[in-house]
Amino acid sequence: MPDETKTTESISGEETKGASVVGRTNTGYAIQILKAVRFGNQPGMDRMVFEFNDAGLPEWEVKYVEPSQVVDCGSGEPVAVAGNAWLQISFRGAQAHTEAGEATSDPRRRLLNQIALRELVRTCDFEGEVTWVAGVMRENEYVPRVLTEPSRLVIDIAH
Repeated sequence: MPDETKTTESISGEETKGASVVGRTNTGYAIQILKAVRFGNQPGMDRMVFEFNDAGLPEWEVKYVEPSQVVDCGSGEPVAVAGNAWLQISFRGAQAHTEAGEATSDPRRRLLNQIALRELVRTCDFEGEVTWVAGVMRENEYVPRVLTEPSRLVIDIAH
């Protein structure tokens, strides 16, 4: 699988409400492990951080989705997430567990009570895909940023 950037509307500090999609940037072909998920409040924004175990990132996509699209990937059942809008963060070529099956980014559901972020829920960790859905107060603009050492996808959501 060659390293390539697909399409993106924002990866370099520009605010967007549209979809952001970027191909894998890691140099290996192994599945990357999502080892930490953090959140916090910054001036004028709420921040989510997705940290991986290896250099570069797996393919990722960030986009707002309709409530009907917030489903468990294994069962297809709807997943309730607090908020009035839902920002979905998907990684392909990733997993959120060790080879022994131990979760690496728990808890799966986090009530956040930040200014914009209300809840963060992992809806998928199956067959090389990891998906989180952030429930937000409204469809605010967001900025995705890629950081290195360690490899992270940082998403700032405007208040």
